[in-house]
Amino acid sequence: MLHSYLIYLPSEINEREVEYIPNMLSKAVSGMHNEVCDQCGKCSSACPVSKEIPGFNPRQLVAKLSLGKLDELLKDEAIWTCTTCLKCRERCPEEISPYDIIMVLRNLAYRAGYNYPVGYDDFIKSVQATGFISQPKPVRKRTGGNVTREELGLPPAKGPVDLDRFSSIVGGIIEAGKAQ
Repeated sequence: MLHSYLIYLPSEINEREVEYIPNMLSKAVSGMHNEVCDQCGKCSSACPVSKEIPGFNPRQLVAKLSLGKLDELLKDEAIWTCTTCLKCRERCPEEISPYDIIMVLRNLAYRAGYNYPVGYDDFIKSVQATGFISQPKPVRKRTGGNVTREELGLPPAKGPVDLDRFSSIVGGIIEAGKAQ
């Protein structure tokens, strides 16, 4: 069943996505009791981002989606500030997951050609080149100073067995996302 917010889909999204992705969003907010969600706020009170960044509020994001403001959400930089901690999903008594909604919105925004945060391209290039999201770093001891993996008796962190193949797969995923 298509909801009224589907008419706001940007034209840059292909026909397959027009059918599939909004159905995912529809499923995410179907059965939602707007009044309960609007008054609850457990997701927002648990969210570390909403405490630090003005304008980011998981509850308001869900409300905007239920009101059909999809295009506004896709253009909003707020969808890129979620840390994916999943606290919103854990706390919601209505079993609405702002996290899942944000991931779908990010996907849609990227595919529709909307801007994403500066630094994402460099981040992906770094992951492709090294196989790591970030290089292992020494950790701070309670008594002060730092300790390395080696000093803790841990083996060296290993990246992908075949870095060239890994890099090729990541590159293929990026290209597939751009093509759709």
